[in-house]
Amino acid sequence: MSAETDGAVLGIVGGMGPYASAEFLLTVYREASLRSTSGVEQALPRCLLDSDPTFPDRTEAIRQGRYLEMTERLRSRIRGLLSQGASRVVLTCVTAHHFAAGLEPELRRPLISLVDVIVDELRALEPVDGKLLMLATRGTRTARIFDRSPRWPSVADRVVMPGAAAQATVHQLLYRLKQGTVTEDLLRQVEQLADQHGCGGVIAGCTEAHMLTRSLRARPGARLVVDPLDAIAVNLDKLLDL
Repeated sequence: MSAETDGAVLGIVGGMGPYASAEFLLTVYREASLRSTSGVEQALPRCLLDSDPTFPDRTEAIRQGRYLEMTERLRSRIRGLLSQGASRVVLTCVTAHHFAAGLEPELRRPLISLVDVIVDELRALEPVDGKLLMLATRGTRTARIFDRSPRWPSVADRVVMPGAAAQATVHQLLYRLKQGTVTEDLLRQVEQLADQHGCGGVIAGCTEAHMLTRSLRARPGARLVVDPLDAIAVNLDKLLDL
């Protein structure tokens, strides 16, 4: 795909955290390069990344009731990307979807919902793939971002939500990823959590988990990983075909 020929542009509201959104941009170009028949960079998609790490912590914003502040900041970032030509926009933070619900329809319409992408990926699984462990922040769980989706009941039986103790471990693990380093210890912890819950894989219900996807899939006895950012990169041509 070439933005020069079809005008399709991907906007990315990033910085939540910055390593996850940077990794997503890398994934977009890696996947586009694999699909490109020309092998030239001019055939790759145009992307606009607004990486703003100064966004308040989303879990804390939910706990503190900072709804209007977060909604206004998202409104400003999305409008900025659309004004620069973005056709579709990705919020590279699942927890931030809680605040996006308060946006005007014209700003919500171009958003690619990470929740919807996860639902689509889960619906495409085979029965033999079994259950998957949800890796999400405390804020996402508190706000019931997945549970409140009208489409969630169709896939809920494929998902295991960690109990309180395991959820605390998951939250800490995801925040360690904000430091930008994937370690053997982190990978082992994810695998152990999946095993403890009887799951054959995990769901990247937090965009920080995107940083683990390639490594988890490359390990011996690789676990299944449902990752919305990875799915968007793979299906970008279709998603940008408005």
